[in-house]
Amino acid sequence: MKIYLLIIFLSFFALSATHAQTVRPVSGVVTDSAGVTIPGVSVKLTSAADSSATSTDVDGKFKLNTSAQKIKLTVSGIGYKTFTREYNLTEVSVTLQPVVLQYQINILNVVTITAVKNPIVIKQDTVEYNAGAYKVREGSQVEDLLKKLPGVNVDKDGGVEAHGKPITKVRVNGKDYFKGDVQAATQNLPADIVENIQVIDDYGDQANLTGIKTGEPAKILNITIKKDRNKWTQGQATAGVGNQERYLLRFSGNSFADGRQIGIIGNINNNNSNAFNFGSRGGQANIGNSNANGITTSRSLGLNFRDDWGKKVTVYGNYSFSSRDRDASTVSFQQELYRRDTILRNNSSTSKSGGSNHRFDFNLEYKIDTLNYLKVNPEFNYSSNDNTNNSSFTNTFRDSLATSADSIINGTRYSRNNSTSPEGGINVLFNHKFHKKGRNFSVNTGYSYDSNGSDLEDDYITIQNGSSIPLFQQISTNNSTARLFANFSYIEPIGKNTYLEAGYNYNRNNNENTRLNYRVDPETGQTTYVDSLSTDYNYQFITNRISLNLRADKEKYNYTIGIAAQPTTLQGEFRGKTLTTNAFNWIPTARFVYKFERSKSFSLNYNGSTNQPSFTQLQPEPDLSNPENRIYGNPNLKPEFTNNVNLNYNQFDMKSGNSLFANLSLSQTNNKIVSNTPRPTLDSAGRLIRETRFVNTDGFYNIAGNYSFAKPFAERKFTVSLNGNISYNNNISFIEGERSKNQNYVLTQGLKFRADVDSLMDTEINTSYTLNSTNYGQETYVDANTHTWIVGLDGRNFFGKHLIFGYNFSKAFNKGYSNSVRANPTLLTTYVEYQFLKRNAAAIRFQGFDLFNQNTGLSRNVSGNLISESRTNRLGRYYLLTFTMKLQKFAGGGGRGNRGGGEGRNRSGFGSFN
Repeated sequence: MKIYLLIIFLSFFALSATHAQTVRPVSGVVTDSAGVTIPGVSVKLTSAADSSATSTDVDGKFKLNTSAQKIKLTVSGIGYKTFTREYNLTEVSVTLQPVVLQYQINILNVVTITAVKNPIVIKQDTVEYNAGAYKVREGSQVEDLLKKLPGVNVDKDGGVEAHGKPITKVRVNGKDYFKGDVQAATQNLPADIVENIQVIDDYGDQANLTGIKTGEPAKILNITIKKDRNKWTQGQATAGVGNQERYLLRFSGNSFADGRQIGIIGNINNNNSNAFNFGSRGGQANIGNSNANGITTSRSLGLNFRDDWGKKVTVYGNYSFSSRDRDASTVSFQQELYRRDTILRNNSSTSKSGGSNHRFDFNLEYKIDTLNYLKVNPEFNYSSNDNTNNSSFTNTFRDSLATSADSIINGTRYSRNNSTSPEGGINVLFNHKFHKKGRNFSVNTGYSYDSNGSDLEDDYITIQNGSSIPLFQQISTNNSTARLFANFSYIEPIGKNTYLEAGYNYNRNNNENTRLNYRVDPETGQTTYVDSLSTDYNYQFITNRISLNLRADKEKYNYTIGIAAQPTTLQGEFRGKTLTTNAFNWIPTARFVYKFERSKSFSLNYNGSTNQPSFTQLQPEPDLSNPENRIYGNPNLKPEFTNNVNLNYNQFDMKSGNSLFANLSLSQTNNKIVSNTPRPTLDSAGRLIRETRFVNTDGFYNIAGNYSFAKPFAERKFTVSLNGNISYNNNISFIEGERSKNQNYVLTQGLKFRADVDSLMDTEINTSYTLNSTNYGQETYVDANTHTWIVGLDGRNFFGKHLIFGYNFSKAFNKGYSNSVRANPTLLTTYVEYQFLKRNAAAIRFQGFDLFNQNTGLSRNVSGNLISESRTNRLGRYYLLTFTMKLQKFAGGGGRGNRGGGEGRNRSGFGSFN
């Protein structure tokens, strides 16, 4: 008996034992030629000594026992060719390679054999949804499919969240699509080409090659295209006009030809659709009330490509251009709490902003041979922005112990900021597999550079006791960061399915920061350079990390445990003076995944990470550009170090269709960088001055958890879902030099009922309740609580094959907000659409947005001793008439597949999604 000791953060261990037996267990799985498991087929084992028989379970698995070494296996099922093979067994316990059954060709065309496939398959870091198990109306987009997947949520603006975390990137067939832009993929690809959708915890390209997964993973989507859709061309365009001079024009096109893929998307509108958010939902423009603040005009164009240059080289990348103009008006209220004072800040502002962005990304993957792999990824971005803001404010200084009246300061502020931000870099990944199985070497290295230059014009006027006191200034800044990094990994097998990895990571950030401050004479306009308000500072943050990890892959579980030593150096140069701070951290690593069965798994992941201070927090000279908030940096700050623990549990039951996804995360930070705020004062000009300084402290931690449970019934026509999340933050700050603790927790509970009835309706009723509570550790502070309850209805009803009625309704009830920002909007958007031409290739729609004209953006933020609330205008009621045309062509073999009543015959030529 062999015992393997696992040490994972909380000191637990697992026992793995093998021993000689008189009875030899033989197990395996049966699939069809496409890799789909087959339940209910007959499996028979015969030998000279004995024989036994069984049938595969719902996962296509079987298990038999024999005392013989040489056996014969026979697998048979209706509609499949009989499989027969002899095996010579050498191990005590044997897991056979998957048995692949070929379909039985039947002369009778009326005979159809359909294999049962799991709607959800849970793997180590991947939850895979079988698209065929979730019916959507013919002509729907991927976004409509996502809305039906358990544990996946799509908001009104097309943002996607899976298992409690936001999706940050989308891939198609394993490659980035439009650099992973989420909405570019989900709102422009048709659902009927999708084989499956995978939700992946992605640890990066190097981890995917080596199997050593450390750090915090990103949540991404991978859309796998059906094999019979690999030759496919599609195009669609929508044009619309409405009242209040509203308009939109959008188009997209995709061409897939085996290894080649070309995509184009474009958009121009003034109805608050994002640059790459075209709002396409199964033949319809997004009817949801936009969550974007202000009134926005957007223009965008994107090109995406992928191609195989022979058998060894694959290239893919994209170019995109976007520009945006936005007008917004905001009302905000802020409370600053001190030991004996309170400051109330009321602000009203209007702003105009405009900007453009160019983005280029290229990837080259070279499979040099069976042992060597190379990936090169250069990219470049350039953005420019012009922002103008006009505001008026009233600040009230209230001394709770004083007998005098409150000090009230009024004022106005005008600012204009022009900025440009070029950035680029290159990343190179090389991997070498040795002839010895499991031995591997990889290196991931690169260089990146980003810069931000801005020119700020700031006019600030304070009005007190009838006197006007101006402060005009101009500030030019230029901040740049150059990063050089290299990650080395060497893996050596030390036993069966056990590996040792040695790694080294080097990272160097060089930051250069320049600020030139000029005061402007309000009467003459003459500028004067102020050396004491200007700065020229550069600093470097350098880490060296040496790690050793042990990884084991077992049938039921796998784990990684390790330790890393990481010294860090933070050094800066300012006016001939050098400031240096050194730190050292031991960083344990632990990852454990246990698979109870095919659709049930548990994982635990621990990692540690460092975070460097920002320039604002480090700057040796104060930043006095904001007359109300003077910022003093601390060049002696230490880097933060954070311990992270994540636990995940995923479960799906094929018989009932029930699914459960749950996550719990804990985070604790040492040397947390927090603000230290002295008591505010009034200067000689009557301005209310707040100072912000920074210190390191301990005691900061947060706990967050979420779950999603879904239960379908009536043959999956109806689904009830429960989802909730809770977060608790123990925040530390210093107020007037005294350590202060505030505890903030947010609790949300949601309930959804979904009805998907073919040719009749696709509707969801939802409700949610959120409590946001902040408790202060000092008796002089008043605890703050807000409550939000939302009820909603979202869906569409179908009348025959051509007429659709769609609707989106929500009502919010908010309690606990200040009177100046409080809002309880009722939002209703609806449309009527008529589809026509062959396969409904064209559609005319009339839609009304925000019919009650109450669309409003409401937000609340708690940080240290500050509580901030704001209300911002959003696009209100308008009407729009649109015309849509869609075309597609499949070349070569491929039926459409049954997608919610769609046809199953082969076709070519142009037709529509709908």
